[in-house]
Amino acid sequence: MVTRTANDKTSSKAYKPSFSSSASALRTLRAGKRHPNWLDAAEYLLERAAPDVKLLIEAALDLETSKQGEARHALHPERPFKARPWYQKPAGPFSILQWLMMLVIGGIFTGLVIWIVNNAMIRQC
Repeated sequence: MVTRTANDKTSSKAYKPSFSSSASALRTLRAGKRHPNWLDAAEYLLERAAPDVKLLIEAALDLETSKQGEARHALHPERPFKARPWYQKPAGPFSILQWLMMLVIGGIFTGLVIWIVNNAMIRQC
């Protein structure tokens, strides 16, 4: 079941379309997710769906999430798949040693540029 939160684009005060039939809701769904009433059409159809259809949708969602987990496991078979919580930041692209190496190399190149500019200024004078 699709539920709305306060962060959704449409609020409870906004216009909420009422579909006269399942056919009109299906036409809205076929128009694509860019259609402004797409979520409302999906809610309308899910509320009126038969229990077997709801079960089929739930099974399809479970299959999709298990396939995603298997695909991730195929990339890294040595470590088990663990879903990262939404509040946890991903690991940075560089280690501390790599940052230190970049800092040293950047300092060397900056010093080299200053030395070249300094020598050029001395020769001009």
